Amino acid sequence: MDDRRRWLTAGLAALMAAGCSDPTDDTYVPRDVGHPDDGGAGEVAADGDADADADADGDATAEVDAACVEDLDIVFVLDVSTSMTPVLDALSRGVGEVWSAALGLAPDTRFGLVVFVDDVMVTRDGEPYGSVVELQDEFGYWRDFCSSNDEPGGSAGFNTDCPENALDAIWAAATSFAWREDALRMVIVATDDTFVERPDTLGSAGIMVQHTYAEVLDELRAREIRVAAFAAHDSSNCSIPPVHDTEPGFFSEWGGLPPLPSGTGAEVFDIQAVRAGTLSMTEAINDVILDEYCTPYIY
Repeated sequence: MDDRRRWLTAGLAALMAAGCSDPTDDTYVPRDVGHPDDGGAGEVAADGDADADADADGDATAEVDAACVEDLDIVFVLDVSTSMTPVLDALSRGVGEVWSAALGLAPDTRFGLVVFVDDVMVTRDGEPYGSVVELQDEFGYWRDFCSSNDEPGGSAGFNTDCPENALDAIWAAATSFAWREDALRMVIVATDDTFVERPDTLGSAGIMVQHTYAEVLDELRAREIRVAAFAAHDSSNCSIPPVHDTEPGFFSEWGGLPPLPSGTGAEVFDIQAVRAGTLSMTEAINDVILDEYCTPYIY
């Protein structure tokens, strides 16, 4: 076992002693999405997350090698269209555990949030959240917003199509958040559909997309921002037929360029497994943060 893995393992042990779950336990049932046998998979609240969030006060710490200490800047970029309610519900219940685990690695971890449908909103003008309670409340607000079919940026009109504006949202996160020079920078994207590029338009108001895929990928790399994504393999969660391929840009190439997760050195997860209750979003986020922590930016 190399030195880095040794202290990471020790850090996890310290976190679990403080009350976090063991992601290597084969008997573990995802706590943030409900049990798949409950009949309500991604929509049933689990007591475990509520308990974890109630205790998530940012005090969890882990001993780390002094030569491998790094700040963490994490920005969630969330699709808040109507089909995303179960996913936002899982996140709102599990973010307290993510907060504690991240602060166990880097006590000055900072979290931000960008939301999108066809238009985009950077919350708190790009400044980080001051407490886990503030972030939990914000996630709860956007979970409830999903049922409105409105646009988060205040644009006129409604969401009348399946593609959403993930590209402009990721660009906004990359360019608007108060990233620190010495921090590991990570964007965590969650969307269950595809996106389009400039000069395409979206929604009943014809909101124009401002950026291309190549521009977004270049900006992420220039700022050394990693993209961990929860994305779908198809658009079966969208109510507008026909079902179409949503893998390009997340699981597969877009226009000959690599997917955003692998193209920035991070990972992609199946958001449909989150909805089905077979993937814990909380544990997946904690794992990818741990995997990327104190590693070079390589893509």
